[in-house]
Amino acid sequence: MKITKKTLTNLVLLVFAAGVFIWIGFKTDWEKTWSSIRSANLSWLGTSLIFMLGAHWCRGARWTLLTEPAGYKLNARRSFYSVMVGYLVNVATSRGGEIVRSAITAKSEKAPVELLIGTVVTERIVDFIMLFFVCLAALALQFKYIYSFFDTYIITPLSEKLSWETMGLLILILAGIAFILFRLRKKNKSGKTQEKKGIWGIIARFSEGLKTVFELKSPSKFIVLSFGIWVGYWLSGWCVMKSLAVTEHFGILTALSLVVFSSIGIAIPLPAGAGVWGAVSFGLQTVYGMSTANADTYGIYTIAISNLIMIIFGAVCYFLLYFEMQKLQKNAA
Repeated sequence: MKITKKTLTNLVLLVFAAGVFIWIGFKTDWEKTWSSIRSANLSWLGTSLIFMLGAHWCRGARWTLLTEPAGYKLNARRSFYSVMVGYLVNVATSRGGEIVRSAITAKSEKAPVELLIGTVVTERIVDFIMLFFVCLAALALQFKYIYSFFDTYIITPLSEKLSWETMGLLILILAGIAFILFRLRKKNKSGKTQEKKGIWGIIARFSEGLKTVFELKSPSKFIVLSFGIWVGYWLSGWCVMKSLAVTEHFGILTALSLVVFSSIGIAIPLPAGAGVWGAVSFGLQTVYGMSTANADTYGIYTIAISNLIMIIFGAVCYFLLYFEMQKLQKNAA
């Protein structure tokens, strides 16, 4: 059997993630960790689950707004199912969930997969912008705690790497992308992008997905749902902190900082949240002076809870989507 480059990349990432978790296992005080987890407050944990699922529902609903300008109105419920299935795949493959999510939605909603992938890329760009504002909010509200962290690990490294030449190159690349989108938009006003064949058809459909954010029919609803996603993450993280004895003393503003740390960890392309554990544990120790044992306990706890949610609800949503698609096919026959 021929091993593709993509398969090899995923295998390397899985092995690396396994190595990270093995390293965690050797350095963790498991007796203290399990003692803390066994005494977790289930009421706070249940509330966290509600907020997290609410955030994912907002993501699915927001996706329907992005595809609408291109003439494809996704079903909100099936969109949510697809989002959860994507997260399930991400537990094992890191970034594969976005492709799977687009592929199964293309099948259930009869929309071009290239266009859907384009809208997912647009989503990630919007999420990056939202993360920027979350960072500003965390910096403003927790300035005395996290300024040194931002300066040491984000601002200074970026300023050292982003020379004027690099900035100029980035501006040229962005200008080139903007020019291509403008030309494609002008050329495809007839709305028949989906009829194009070959590589140019793929590029045109992908670019159509990218530009839908500029043609939203309900921009205010899109903004509200975007905030809903991040508020859901924030409140869910706060509830997880309150459910665990080693972090229950932290306030809701600390949870906002943890959203930033988690997002940095997610940017590390490792399956099953291995990057999140490292970023959150490091942030708690560096910024808030938490002991290594307690920070590791929270890191392991939050990854375990997150992965369980993704696996259980992702699997449930997969079967719900499967049966609904079977029903749709029977009705169409």
